[in-house]
Amino acid sequence: MKSFVRLALLGVLLTACEPSNLEKQSNTAADAKAATFVYAPTLDRPHQERMRRSEEFSIPGSSLRNSEEWVMEWSVVVHRETNLFKRSLTLLGLKINVNGAETLRGDEVKASNVTIDVLTDKDSNVVDVRGTEQFSNALVALGSPEAQPFIRRVFSPERLKALAIERSVELHSDFVGRPAQPGSTWMANDASMGTTRQIRVLAEAPCGAQRCVQARREYEVDRSAIYAEVAQRVGAFVKSQGGDPSQVSVTGMDLKLEDTLVIDPATTEYYAAQFLEDMAIHVKGPNGELPVKYTIKRQIEYRY
Repeated sequence: MKSFVRLALLGVLLTACEPSNLEKQSNTAADAKAATFVYAPTLDRPHQERMRRSEEFSIPGSSLRNSEEWVMEWSVVVHRETNLFKRSLTLLGLKINVNGAETLRGDEVKASNVTIDVLTDKDSNVVDVRGTEQFSNALVALGSPEAQPFIRRVFSPERLKALAIERSVELHSDFVGRPAQPGSTWMANDASMGTTRQIRVLAEAPCGAQRCVQARREYEVDRSAIYAEVAQRVGAFVKSQGGDPSQVSVTGMDLKLEDTLVIDPATTEYYAAQFLEDMAIHVKGPNGELPVKYTIKRQIEYRY
């Protein structure tokens, strides 16, 4: 009843103070813009991003446990370059820990001032990636002689470029132009990767002075590639224990792949992001079933 009374009073006020046609058109355009995710990066405003990535592959109850943890800190700013957006990412810190051993401590990169530029068009499509060669060389030079082959492999110019494109697509392609109202749901797919994604806008979320929304993205993937990788890694472990790797086969998998995201629809800028791949895999080996746990988790913090 109170809501009805408020709406009635609002109707009287709007009738008495009706806006001009120009104001109506402006409000309609603003409402339409707010109703969808718009690619409009804020220009010339530096901010920081901190990404923590952890990966663990293990067979509980056995000696097999491989783990990696990375922490990357970036200074990020977007400028205009002709009709493109140039997103410049300068690395402030990089920690890499592999199976408990530090490959990089994090402070080695502070004086390197290495930057990657990702150029996108008005629709968020990646047009160019610059600086990967210099970035790769600088990171390799920071590592110890023992660590350099690992760093060179992980941070090759080709992998850096592919990763920069993949990360930009991951943040934008499923959202730009899509509805931003809570309750909205849609599907997306990538035929080349055999991946189907369901995206849902769950609710509004606080993000400072902006109006953000929380979204969740869930994946269905072609499991054959995961099966092959798991069988290979478990087979290598079985061989190291004196067993026959040819007897290793994957018999089943419980899989959870989902992203939890906080996004400003007016710009498609992020305020929080978590990407989770959690797999419990059933593997048959020479001596029976081996339960395999495989988890990859990325979390990104944004400081504006």
